[in-house]
Amino acid sequence: MNNFLYKYQSFIGKVNYLLFLVVVALLPFPQVFSRHAWILWIGCWILEGRFLSKPKLNEWRKMLPFLFFGAWFLWKAISGLWAQDDIAYNWLLERYMMFGLLVPVGIWGVSSHYDWKQICRVLVIACIAAAGVYAFTIFWVYNNNIFYNKIGALPTNEFPFDFFAEKISFIKHRLFLSSIMMMGIMALLYIRKDICQKRGTLLGWIMIVIGIAIMASLIIATGSRASILSGAALITIALLYKLPIRKIKYKIALIVFAGFIGTFALLQHPRMSDFSFEEAISKEVDKYDEYVRLNIWRIALHNRDEYSLYGVGAGQSFGYLQEKYADYNITHYSQLNAHNQYLEEWIEIGIPGMVFFILAWLSLVVFVQGEGRKTAILLFTLYSLNMLTDCMFGRFDGIALWGVIMILIRIQSNTQSHQQPTGDTQ
Repeated sequence: MNNFLYKYQSFIGKVNYLLFLVVVALLPFPQVFSRHAWILWIGCWILEGRFLSKPKLNEWRKMLPFLFFGAWFLWKAISGLWAQDDIAYNWLLERYMMFGLLVPVGIWGVSSHYDWKQICRVLVIACIAAAGVYAFTIFWVYNNNIFYNKIGALPTNEFPFDFFAEKISFIKHRLFLSSIMMMGIMALLYIRKDICQKRGTLLGWIMIVIGIAIMASLIIATGSRASILSGAALITIALLYKLPIRKIKYKIALIVFAGFIGTFALLQHPRMSDFSFEEAISKEVDKYDEYVRLNIWRIALHNRDEYSLYGVGAGQSFGYLQEKYADYNITHYSQLNAHNQYLEEWIEIGIPGMVFFILAWLSLVVFVQGEGRKTAILLFTLYSLNMLTDCMFGRFDGIALWGVIMILIRIQSNTQSHQQPTGDTQ
């Protein structure tokens, strides 16, 4: 077996990388495709035998974020000892298995075939292609009913914002699609110099602006309010990196200004027209469905003594909340999760698990160095904000995007800023 691996290692490495590019290309499309691509890629990575080599101890900083996420996943697994619903526990572990599987990838690295700029190019092309597919689907399939399905015609007397948002969400969850598009914009800006060098400055920037416009338009069309705030935060971070700002007071001023712009843009959102701040900050549960997320959080926090210390076990938060919905006579919430990743983790694995979870995210911005540091901060910002209003790991989409960007960071961290990558992360 070892002779076979040694003889065909280069070929297997190329296939391994090709499969990973397929994973990247499938990110903006329905998640059913991503699952199979991930399994094939992981299997090929193992076949390549990367774990047979000896990791370099001087690269321990690159390994730590993976190890922290692995420790959190391990605590999730251990919490099954007090979980009551074995089916829900096994289902969650199956979905979260990516966190455990990527630990050895983070420790042993990937082959020299991996090129982070090419990964960015594939992500950009995939995002733009997905935007075209979704636009075709909405305008031609739904509006014209070319498959003769009575899904609903395009509204003619009002701005069809909600129509587009609803139909896009039917194909792919709006928050995850917006998050992928934001990472696509980031990837496009990463390779802007290569595009301008190859196509010329003028044509290159025209292509870059068009690409950003296409992806940004799809983000807006999804109608995701959380994406507006996280988008403002990502733009601020990009400006902090690029603008020649040295004094901390000017950086703080820029952050405050971005927060003002993001809040203003959010208040212009059509879905915010009936928002009442007084009712939002109320501690009472609203049984009439005015603010769904706030109701869920109130219900959970009113009963925090039941799970604060050790939690109710991995995969149990959904069933736990169903019981509470029944107690409050809000049974029409029966299909809703916590809509907050922090709250879900608290309910399932308690305070010790939350410590692992927070440390895993903080390790990204503390231990990652080189070219990958900016990407780590962008990933941390995007997820830490979006996890306030949704369970980013509640769907495989969120886990798949996390996995791709983590590997991108792993590759980038092998290069210093403004230098070309060496390729091999070992």
